[in-house]
Amino acid sequence: MKKINTLGRKSGKSLGLMAKTGFHCPANGFWRPEDRSVEPVFVFEGSIMPAGGRGSTVWYLEDPSFGPPEYPLPAQ
Repeated sequence: MKKINTLGRKSGKSLGLMAKTGFHCPANGFWRPEDRSVEPVFVFEGSIMPAGGRGSTVWYLEDPSFGPPEYPLPAQ
């Protein structure tokens, strides 16, 4: 079984983690599909990435620590 490493993991737009449907997830966290057809889902590192609302898709990592915001952020 694959060992999951959660220490020292950094997140952010500069990291740009992505994974395709059917491939192994590179990091724990909330992932959103490229077409935003479904809400972000939590996927464990090493798991197979699921299909999106319209089938095969590319997934992008949201914040792995906290997930997507539960409410819209105020405009600044």
